[in-house]
Amino acid sequence: MTLSQIEAHDLRNFESVQLRPSPRLNFLVGPNASGKTTLLEAIFLLSRGRSFRTAQPRQLIRFGQPALTVAGRVTTAFGQTIPVGIRIARGAREIHLAGRPVHSSAELVRAFPVVIIQPAAVALLEGAPKARRQFLDFGAFHDDIDYLDHWRRYIKALGQRNALLREKRLRELAPWNHELARYGTIVCEARQRYVERLEPLFRETAGRFLANPRFELRSLPGWDMAQPLAAVLEQEVAADLRYGHTQFGPHKGDFSVALDGRPVKAYLSRGQMKLLVYALLLAQAQLLEARTGIEACVLIDDVASELDDEHRRRLLDLLGERPSQCFITATARRAVEEALGGDAALFRVEHGQILPS
Repeated sequence: MTLSQIEAHDLRNFESVQLRPSPRLNFLVGPNASGKTTLLEAIFLLSRGRSFRTAQPRQLIRFGQPALTVAGRVTTAFGQTIPVGIRIARGAREIHLAGRPVHSSAELVRAFPVVIIQPAAVALLEGAPKARRQFLDFGAFHDDIDYLDHWRRYIKALGQRNALLREKRLRELAPWNHELARYGTIVCEARQRYVERLEPLFRETAGRFLANPRFELRSLPGWDMAQPLAAVLEQEVAADLRYGHTQFGPHKGDFSVALDGRPVKAYLSRGQMKLLVYALLLAQAQLLEARTGIEACVLIDDVASELDDEHRRRLLDLLGERPSQCFITATARRAVEEALGGDAALFRVEHGQILPS
């Protein structure tokens, strides 16, 4: 999938902006606060129906305006063009795909998958488990057609069980324990399969950046798998009652990266950790393409951030070898100079406008 056209109206500092990108590398160059990241945000909105920068929709709408709109055209590998659009007002969101309204952003994610790499992405390895669970869920969603349904059933059962715990209605727990264990085990196994498929691609990509390729991905299910989840739920009822919620299950899942059997934090600098995050996300995009046949669009915000010249060159070389579309921001042309030429496109962004390069 490639984005052949995008236009945004009243999104942050953009009154109205339109872009016809290259199907390969696209470089957005301009000073800080010029609107480069907002362009990436517009593309992300077309894929996820939400921002990667804020959970508050009102922060996205240009001051004094009632709503924002982003519209685009996505071209498939067979040349079919699919229109996609989103309108966000205060308290309302409308999504259209292929000329029809859709009520779940899951359809957007499947039609136009996007992977975002940004300066704060190092939190994927250094931050709270929630971001890593989201990484696993995004990957498993594309890897397993039934994953979203199983995850939703698990979350429904979890909500019911937690409500019963808070109300101390223990006699009603049994059927929800059964549902939670059933779908929790399915979700855990799907995540584990995904990690196993991702690991060799991750090692290969990490080897492009770091000399030592002996990295391991470890899936952490959210409970001690020496016992089935059903048994754990039964044994932990008293503790769950005290806390008022379910303590074990894939909603507490995680994954880790190890080197020689030890957490990578024990070995690597912050800059090297960032390179590992790049490797994880690029491997995720590669696996998505291999499993679905759909090329993921890769967004990279501030390509020079915390990367020395050699590693930036390696990253740009790797992106140049990939068949998929990329959008990459930088504050100076020299940061991307070596990747220009061929089918790469350069756009200058200043004061919320896209200017001739």
